[in-house]
Amino acid sequence: MPPWNLDRVEAAFAAAAVEPSQWVEALDVATVETEAFGALLLPAAGDVLPDMPHTASMAPSADTYMRDGWYRRDERYNAISTMLATGVADDFDAMGADRMGRHPYYQEFLRPHGLHWFAGVRILCGEKLWVLSIQRTAQQQPFSPEEKERLVRLAHSLPTGVAIARALGSATGASLLDAFELSGTAAVLIDRQGKVIRPNLSAERLLGGDVRVRDGRIFAADAAATRALDRTLREIMFRRDASGLGPPVKLPRSGQRPLLAYPGRLPAMAANPLSDCQAIVVLVDPDARKIPDAALLRGAFELTDAEARLAARLAAGAPLDEICDRLRIAKETGRNHLKSIFAKTGTHRQSELVVMLASVLSPPSLSRGP
Repeated sequence: MPPWNLDRVEAAFAAAAVEPSQWVEALDVATVETEAFGALLLPAAGDVLPDMPHTASMAPSADTYMRDGWYRRDERYNAISTMLATGVADDFDAMGADRMGRHPYYQEFLRPHGLHWFAGVRILCGEKLWVLSIQRTAQQQPFSPEEKERLVRLAHSLPTGVAIARALGSATGASLLDAFELSGTAAVLIDRQGKVIRPNLSAERLLGGDVRVRDGRIFAADAAATRALDRTLREIMFRRDASGLGPPVKLPRSGQRPLLAYPGRLPAMAANPLSDCQAIVVLVDPDARKIPDAALLRGAFELTDAEARLAARLAAGAPLDEICDRLRIAKETGRNHLKSIFAKTGTHRQSELVVMLASVLSPPSLSRGP
């Protein structure tokens, strides 16, 4: 059995921790050094996202894993207790060979992709468990006891790199919240399970009464609105091309206009798949927003008078159709104005524009009053 250079694996993981674009390269190194077919880095809780790092060789099976819901039926999770105890687990720690021969996970999912054997390396960071999942084909041999013993070394050395990546992700999320707070914009950080990590001060002032944080989620008294927000967040996080803020979800409130929740995934979040923070919800209170001075927007972005009037009302959180009615312009005219505003402000969606205009209109100071 040729020697493995696990020093290379440890060095590659350390580099990827501070430069997320290198995670695939780190997994390539792990694949080569362990004489495997491919590798993935997965959270063990089952809260997998499509952009979890994996080698190019694993792309077809990773797509099937997500698309067909195999991540919810991954029998290898049965080996987690062994992985926690020893640092490394394989297929035989999850089930016996006879059962593998007839189990759908192996026969319907792994076999069509030519896969069969794996070794999972424990990467424990505080209460979070990640797994370096190293894959071999059906033509290769399963990981021997001696190979598993070698991999135990990685269970002790790799957590540092993953912890650094998570810490950098947390710092990025905190900076995003501060930036929104400076613009007077309410924002809430969301983890990959759709749970609230932290709201900024502006969001804390809005989250009470009919719309609040309950059981770790943004909850509206209107159950349909709560489901719509949860569904939209999940769709955003499960789309690889999702970037920016999506259309608003209306969260009804008694005696007030609905709170507008703009769920989204910003580029800084998508760049670090190991970060706990994977989405954000920007909250806009139409009752609290005054229509800003159109002249300020006209000067800031070289808008026409008509574009500035429309942009000012967009910044206040009003929907486009309502604005067109109030300005007594045709819907098509309003849409043409909006396209021009997008071009002049460098935005692509109405939700992005709302946040952009808020940052221009708000003073650069924190308000910490009640």
